[in-house]
Amino acid sequence: MNVKKLADQLLAGIDTLGFELDRLGITPNFNRHTAIAFVMAEQKRFEGELDSAQAKLDRIRYTVEKTRRDAEALVEKATDLALTPARTVLETVRTRLN
Repeated sequence: MNVKKLADQLLAGIDTLGFELDRLGITPNFNRHTAIAFVMAEQKRFEGELDSAQAKLDRIRYTVEKTRRDAEALVEKATDLALTPARTVLETVRTRLN
């Protein structure tokens, strides 16, 4: 079944439902236009939610990457600090042997 035929059947069903709701006195405001407007509004809301989730994910990725870089730098500095006395002794020994 092609999309156009399916869309036409869906819209006809919405129209029929709207006529029946109006006939029963429930609401005269349900028709294909309000249904399409609702779907489009929900689509935009969903896109906004998706953008918000993407922004949160990007912020988390940035925070994790920054934390990793900071930890790497800290380990490098700690290693240099821990090895400095050994390097100093080694240089002193080399100087006296030469």
